[in-house]
Amino acid sequence: MTSRALRRIARRGFLTITALILVVTTSANPASAHWNGTGQDIASIHMYPFSYNSTWQTPMNKALANWNATSSPANFYKNSNSGSTITVKSYSNTWYGNYQRCGGMCMYVRLNSRTINRDASNFSNFVTSTLVHEFGHALNLAHNSGTSIMNTSRNRNSMTKPQSHDVADVNAYY
Repeated sequence: MTSRALRRIARRGFLTITALILVVTTSANPASAHWNGTGQDIASIHMYPFSYNSTWQTPMNKALANWNATSSPANFYKNSNSGSTITVKSYSNTWYGNYQRCGGMCMYVRLNSRTINRDASNFSNFVTSTLVHEFGHALNLAHNSGTSIMNTSRNRNSMTKPQSHDVADVNAYY
């Protein structure tokens, strides 16, 4: 298109309207938000009580406490009537943890004991970090590359709590 044609269109106001539409449509969600929309419908999430030896139980309970201690609506709690489960088992897959939605109020979280035992230098922190990350998916958070529990390259031996970016994303979503 020639510059003369562009000037004619601009005089008619088309470019101004197009620019306004672009501004309105691109500012609807915060640019920093990392949501995947595959999590639970509400941030108060119950799960069937899990029972493992203290090597696993203690860091798993800490993962619940770490989300519950944030300034977000996240509330993870155990309820014997829940269909949501956390399973620790040796899987042949390469992942450490896996979140799966089974409904708006139901989730399955799996922790891979094979890969966690193989790669953890601080076992307790590694388990807590992995489960806090999977709970992030339950809260509709997607992977990202920032300073975040949702960063797949984070140091699982030291990062065990949701970071400020994670909390802000949960607050913005719910």
